[in-house]
Amino acid sequence: MKRLIVLTTLVLGTAGAAFGQEAQCFQNDHYLVIEQPRFEEVGSEFIVRPPARGKIACSFETSDGDIRIGEIDDPIHYLGLAGPYLVLERSTGPDGNLVVYDLDAGAFEPIIDVPVDDEILVDDETIAYWERTDVGTAENCKEYAEHRSYGFGSVISEERTFDIASGTLSASGDWRCSSTQ
Repeated sequence: MKRLIVLTTLVLGTAGAAFGQEAQCFQNDHYLVIEQPRFEEVGSEFIVRPPARGKIACSFETSDGDIRIGEIDDPIHYLGLAGPYLVLERSTGPDGNLVVYDLDAGAFEPIIDVPVDDEILVDDETIAYWERTDVGTAENCKEYAEHRSYGFGSVISEERTFDIASGTLSASGDWRCSSTQ
């Protein structure tokens, strides 16, 4: 009988850990971001506040003056914190959107919310990505027939870079044809 109780406790303890994901904290010189994964929905919710001094209490509890980001039906996930910009991805599968908030502006609406390929690079100076701008066809995509043979679609993506220091977006002029599901 003791074995059964120990085994049940072990299984229940493991299940509780799998379902009870703890908050994670990310901080730079500008902001502290606390991410709380949702338990029954896809994505996370975020609390944004000024950076902490000393040890960070990483608990998902809103205080006066905090910015709250994330609605139940919005499957957003943390990608990075670059200067005053919170970089997220909205996705429930392989195709998603890059979502960037300017936290200095109050973060009520994203300044970038565009469909992208899955290669998003975030560092202290830039956010680089491939924005999906057009449908791929046999005329504009040499890989179109190959993508179709695997059951995929095609999309034209253009390389973009968001400069953290200036807050400006530029296009490199490079483009490619990517497969889509």
